[in-house]
Amino acid sequence: MTRNDNQSIRRRDLLTGAAALGVFGTSAPSLTFAAQAANPPARGLGAIAASKGILFGASLAVHELDRDHGERYQELYIRDARILTSELEFKLSTLRPKQDALDFHGADRLIGFAAAHSMPVRAHTLIWDDDVPDWIHRLAPGGISDLLDMHIETIMRRYAGRIRYWDVVNEPIGPWDGKPGNLRAGPFYRALGEDYIARAFKAARATAPSDILVLNEAQCETADENGETFRTSLLALLRRLKDQGVPIDAIGFQSHLKLAATYDLPVFTAFLHEVADLGFDIHITELDVNDSTFPGDIAVRDRAVARMYRAYLDAVLKVTAVKVVETWQLSDATSWMNDPATQARMAIRSNPRPLPYDASFQRKPAWDAIAEAFDAAPAR
Repeated sequence: MTRNDNQSIRRRDLLTGAAALGVFGTSAPSLTFAAQAANPPARGLGAIAASKGILFGASLAVHELDRDHGERYQELYIRDARILTSELEFKLSTLRPKQDALDFHGADRLIGFAAAHSMPVRAHTLIWDDDVPDWIHRLAPGGISDLLDMHIETIMRRYAGRIRYWDVVNEPIGPWDGKPGNLRAGPFYRALGEDYIARAFKAARATAPSDILVLNEAQCETADENGETFRTSLLALLRRLKDQGVPIDAIGFQSHLKLAATYDLPVFTAFLHEVADLGFDIHITELDVNDSTFPGDIAVRDRAVARMYRAYLDAVLKVTAVKVVETWQLSDATSWMNDPATQARMAIRSNPRPLPYDASFQRKPAWDAIAEAFDAAPAR
């Protein structure tokens, strides 16, 4: 997600405490955790995915557990998720709001929830040049270099044995910044150039030799100039990092899909094969579908969202290097698209319906589409 998206979520927190081408177009308080979901179905999405060797889950925001819908919220994860991703809790700006202070409250709660339900955790994210607290910009380059090493070691040692997956570097590509290789600008890039990426992964591997280290990227899916720029830039970066022996285990693709966008799934899956051929596993990390341009009729919108999920997953799951699939939240009630500032910036209609469950935590056609895609996927 972009920095503006992240800041919008923070504002919300403060306020609330087809063939494929036919589908896509041709152009706090203490908490008592529920032991199990009430009357769960025979198979949740996590179990269906696991039957094909795929790990399914979603991002979880611990502040949602404190809201009136907290019990229903957690039931979805207990029922359907086999892995949890942090939303804000492990971002540097959350963990280090001040230069001389660390805040582990949210991260500890998320780890506690996951442990109570025997779920692995993906920590998102250790280093992201687009989401840092203001005080980092006042550091000299040497101080930023030291911070990178110290932050990674501190966080990974604290949660040793309790976190299996780490988004070590998030969104390194940012062509609008005009940097060599189309890399994203920011304090870590300013201090170290492209080397900040290799340095972060080497520090992570030295601290946690057996954990899964992930480079997570966005905007690679679309069949337009932007998508092509992201794909070619990321692939070139991955080849450089591989040549340097940088210890990366998997590449994450966020997959914030849009009904209004154009996709060429054969082109995208060919790109995924190129990534896999470099020796990386592939994770789909923030999957959802923006339905903001479709008609107001809920049934029409839900069918369109479901078709997009099915077509996209049918395509990418044929790439057997895809080992993990996660949606960005599970219920429309907690989607990042609900934030008013995000809606204004992205021209999103009110009451978006991008996820497998609606705002009342009831299953939608998208749930069935995801389940059917997992059932149809080849085993890995």
